Amino acid sequence: MENRKSQIIDLASSLIRKKGYSTFSIDEISRHFGVTKASIFYHFEKKEELGLAVLDQLYQGLVNFKSVIQLSSQSVEEKLIQYCTYNSRQFVEYDICPTSSLQSDYEMLPESMRQKLQEIGQLELSIIDEIVAEGLDDPTINTRALAITILSALKGALQYNRGMRDNFIPDIMYGINRLLKN
Repeated sequence: MENRKSQIIDLASSLIRKKGYSTFSIDEISRHFGVTKASIFYHFEKKEELGLAVLDQLYQGLVNFKSVIQLSSQSVEEKLIQYCTYNSRQFVEYDICPTSSLQSDYEMLPESMRQKLQEIGQLELSIIDEIVAEGLDDPTINTRALAITILSALKGALQYNRGMRDNFIPDIMYGINRLLKN
């Protein structure tokens, strides 16, 4: 049973990355598995519960990543590359970031999902902020502003990847590293 529940969460996450939360349906998931919608509702009574499970999975993955990266002796550049690799490993070619996809559906999300999405956004920013701060000697530099810039560039690159069928991540990483060295 737990395996099927995980499969449902993984499929929902994939559908969110491909087409957004508001456009996938429980019916689509039940057809994929060749089961009735009642079988899906056995695990998740509402689509909102499934959305929260996807968000919880994303959040826990980021918490685990943060723990690993904090113990790492890698350089700032290597940690940023590791973050980028961590985030993109869960995507099929030309998928977009699930948090970005959900953020684009923000006004249509239930309040419980909005709150969890905000927590994830803050966690993402704190991870990048900590990485950037560890590589800078000047305490007057606004590391949060740099973290927002980096995160926006990475997520924007995924959008461009999708729209132009190209991989902009290496170029973005080059630009980010140049920015941090100046």
